[in-house]
Order: sequence, then C-alpha cells, then structure tokens
Amino acid sequence: MKKILLSAIALLMLSACGGGKKTQAETVEAADSTAVNVKEEIAGRIKNLYDAIAQQREECLDSFACHTWWKTVAAVEEKDAQLAEIGFFNEDYWTMMQDSNPDYFEIRDIKFVELDVENGTALVDFVLWSSIQLVHQKFRFCREDGNWRVHNIIRYVTDADGKETEYDYLAGMQNYLAEPLEEASELTFENMDGIYDSLDENMNSESRICLHRDGTATWGMIGSLNYTEYTYTIRGNTICLQPKDVDSEEDCYEYDADTRTLKNEQGAVYYRQVAD
Repeated sequence: MKKILLSAIALLMLSACGGGKKTQAETVEAADSTAVNVKEEIAGRIKNLYDAIAQQREECLDSFACHTWWKTVAAVEEKDAQLAEIGFFNEDYWTMMQDSNPDYFEIRDIKFVELDVENGTALVDFVLWSSIQLVHQKFRFCREDGNWRVHNIIRYVTDADGKETEYDYLAGMQNYLAEPLEEASELTFENMDGIYDSLDENMNSESRICLHRDGTATWGMIGSLNYTEYTYTIRGNTICLQPKDVDSEEDCYEYDADTRTLKNEQGAVYYRQVAD
C-alpha cells in the first residue's frame, strides 16, 4: 500500500513540475500571437490618426505622437514664426499637403520593417492614399504612456531620375533648429525674380505675372500670346507695376513672404511658382 501511495505522489509531483513549464513551441506561439495583436494595434493607430485628420479633429492628434516629436515640432514652429519667408514647414507633415487636406484617406501596403514588442519600438512602411496624391512613408513608433506613438516620419522622395530616396523628418527638424536664424532680407529685383500665377477655382493657372531681375515685368493670360510689358518698383514689401509707354496708374501688389504671394487692392492673388 505504501509503495502504491509513494508512486502516486511521485507521478503527481512530476505532473505538477511538467505542467508548470511551457514548451518551446508554446512560447513561440505565444510570442507570435502577441506580435500579431501589436501589429493590429499599430495599424489601427495609423488608421485612426488619418481618420482624425480627415475629420479635422486637430485636438485629437496629441496622443498619436511622442513627447519628443511634439517638442521638436513646437521648437520648429517657434523658429518659423520669426521668419519673414516660409520656414521649415511648407506642408502638412502628416499628409504632405500644402493646402487643405481631403476628407478621406486609405492606408495601403502596410509592412512591418521592424517590431520589438519587449522594448516597445516598431518601424512601419505604408502608402497613404487620397484622391489627391499618394505618399510613401515610414513611421517609427515607440510605446509611451501606454500607447504606440509616432516618434519619427521617414518619407520617400522621388528624384529627377525616378529613384526613391529617404528623408528623415525628425533629423531634418533637428538640423534646422541647429542652424543660426537669418535676418529677413529686403526685397530686391534679384530675389523677386520669378513667375507668379493666379489660380481658378480648380487650382489651375489662369493669368501670370513675370518679374525680371532687370526691373521689368510682364502680365498675360495663360495660353495667350498677348501680354503687357511693365517696369516695376519695390517699396518695402510692395511691388508696383507701371505699364511701359502708357500713361496709366500703377498696379501695386503686397508681397507676403510666408505664402509667397502677390495681392493687389482688388484682392487678386498671384502665387509664386517653383522653378522646374
């Protein structure tokens, strides 16, 4: 009887010891399951971010990026505010839109380049689709305050040869902040030299002012061979065009360095075009 009892106790002890340990397969399966859940959580965070942007819920965006990101953005905005011309931010860093954002986005081709659940880091590659454009980018995430938050944006930029190169947004902001603040330069024929277009309701160029560095200018409708020639003067931030060989009043425009626009008293706005 004692032998039977001892054998039963030994079996129970072996069973208890064996049941307290997970096999390697069980451990791997648990880790895989955790990784799948984390990937779904991060993908959901990206979708929720762009849903909030599309719905113009700006007050909801704070929780989508880490403290380091927001602190750097605030410093850049403070420096930009001291400049007469456009500073670092020339577009929405979330969407790359220079005007208003569309009301719908899709997250496509999402891929996890890196994922470290234990240390709370991830690198996610995806395409942001909208009816206006496609943006290929990567988000570097960190786990902060219990949420997965964007720590950096790495954007793909296509060069003239059609090759994609990476642009590190956080490093770009930090380098910009390290640069000394330049004093605003006064307007001159040389730095005003360029093309300025008025746009119709569909954002198509309608008419054009060309300012030349020799102090001459032209105005004409897009697509027309006819144009009017001017000379112009600069008075502070005001550009005044005087028709050549015509006794007529000047047509004056205020130049806004932040938006790179010329605007006259009638409200006509001409946007400076980026040279090809």
